[in-house]
Amino acid sequence: MGFTTKIEKNTTLTESITLRASVEEPSTNSKTMSSSTTPTPPINEDEVAAEATNDTPQDPSPPGKIQRTLSISEQATALSTRRLTPPFFLKWLEYPFRVKNNQTHQYLEEATGHSMDVAARGPINQTGSFVGSVMIRMAVKQAGGPNNTVYGIRASSVLTVGSLIVGIVAGVTMPIVGSFVDHTNHRKVMGAVSALIIVLAVGLQMMINEDTWFTVFILEIIGGYFLIMHQVCTMAYLPDLTHDLSEMGHYTARLMMNQYFVQGIFTSLVVLVGYTKPGFSNLNTAVLAAGLATGIGAVLFGYSWTFLFRKRPKLREVPPGDNLVTTGFKRLIVTTKKVFSKKEYKALKWFMIALLFSPEAGAGIILAIAVTFLTVFVNMQAREIAVVSLTMLFANIPGAYLSKRMCRWVNPLNSFRMAEVLFAFINALLAATVQGSTQKDKNLVYFYAAMIGIAFGWMFPSQRTLAVAIMPKGQEFEIMGLISFYGQILGWAPAFVFTALNENGISMRWGMGSVSFFLMTSCFFTFFCGDFNEAVANVAHTSDEYLNEYSRKSGADLSSGVDLPGTYVDENGNYSTRKMEEGEVDEEEDKEHATNTTTDEIAA
Repeated sequence: MGFTTKIEKNTTLTESITLRASVEEPSTNSKTMSSSTTPTPPINEDEVAAEATNDTPQDPSPPGKIQRTLSISEQATALSTRRLTPPFFLKWLEYPFRVKNNQTHQYLEEATGHSMDVAARGPINQTGSFVGSVMIRMAVKQAGGPNNTVYGIRASSVLTVGSLIVGIVAGVTMPIVGSFVDHTNHRKVMGAVSALIIVLAVGLQMMINEDTWFTVFILEIIGGYFLIMHQVCTMAYLPDLTHDLSEMGHYTARLMMNQYFVQGIFTSLVVLVGYTKPGFSNLNTAVLAAGLATGIGAVLFGYSWTFLFRKRPKLREVPPGDNLVTTGFKRLIVTTKKVFSKKEYKALKWFMIALLFSPEAGAGIILAIAVTFLTVFVNMQAREIAVVSLTMLFANIPGAYLSKRMCRWVNPLNSFRMAEVLFAFINALLAATVQGSTQKDKNLVYFYAAMIGIAFGWMFPSQRTLAVAIMPKGQEFEIMGLISFYGQILGWAPAFVFTALNENGISMRWGMGSVSFFLMTSCFFTFFCGDFNEAVANVAHTSDEYLNEYSRKSGADLSSGVDLPGTYVDENGNYSTRKMEEGEVDEEEDKEHATNTTTDEIAA
């Protein structure tokens, strides 16, 4: 039975699918039936996936036609059983977060899921600045001054020490997390569970006061750890959105812009309440932020991981005699050897080395340093820090748009380098010129916040696009676990340098300036990656291998009568299982009316 999938523009993939089935004439014993309308069994999203159709030579597409292989996300969505479908009164929630594919002009559900997920993470990240500032002040009050100790460390070092703990623990345990997801069917479960724990950790931070600040400190560590785990889970889904580099650059930029926009609205609300309500203290501001972030996270995380993200089959079996824990570390060693020994992975190798010095882990380390610097050295109140954050956030949006353009103009590798240099330069200027807590110093902070926001918004989408482009396909979670591991090996180093200098009485300006050293070191190592286009070409074959492996693991087989719903797309967004010659008429169109009943059963 042959399937043709037609996808209309400006609709979601599943909303626009029309399956037209040609009616075959099976024979039973010696008798022949003229037609058959036997319903096709329901397709299970855990068991069925697309069969890769690029195993035979294919000619260039005729004029007006684009040869395009469906991504894993498109296949998983099209063949979903729709067992979990949002009710009509909730469907409107996803509309503001839809991201249109820049080539097919259609909306993909997992892209919408990513958009809602990053939008949930934005306010949660921002809450760390509100709660962190209050936490430092309470630690300083309990210790009797910023240079006095509490629980064995300087009160002014509390936030950066927490980031140190998160970074080290995450670096050690991410291989185990990667093994659990890579060798089981639970990638989606891991994403959903980590999101739930993050929301709970942030919600419980609403109890912060002078007696419970240390408990909130522990919750901040727990939430930070699971936030890193969650980012690894979502990053494993990211390469499945598309195998086209221009589409990936479009997706990553739009996702970051959506995150910054939602985060900016969230921060604006908190600042507005803080400035308009008399007697609204720093503590009140932190509690309000935690409460709002919890509500936003519960809604957006819950919707995206319930209705939009799809399950994935396990890609590997646990080797005999091993378990998930030992397999994780063994795979880490094997993968590291593979990346560092194979010539075609040269760019990935040096990129991972560069990440040793780049603030990869959701910028949590940089946030902890910045909040500490602004709270203690510049003596900013929580609301003033919120204005700094707000300035950065709205500057992030043009930065993300700039990333999208630069990835096209100069390629993602050069775009990433340029963003790192800009970030390092502005940060160095801030450390050199902000010398105290006067109003002039605060005004300089606001100016630099806008510039850093542009650099920040530029750097991270470029980094994401670069990572996906040079990563071998089919090993996303494994490689992302490795990248996360490398990001954490020395990811805590800026916080360590800042804390060490502060503990020894050296000005925080030096600690703040040290971030520029790490950024420039990261940029230096990217120059060993070689030519970007060559790096992409070296891993291009793994995309086809991944599609074949995904089909095999999912149980899809052309012999079973289930065809891939589309590997070619024309200018109207019409997908088909084979390339049609120019002027050829789709025979399925003529059979659409005759097979209407069968089509309805299959589509259901």
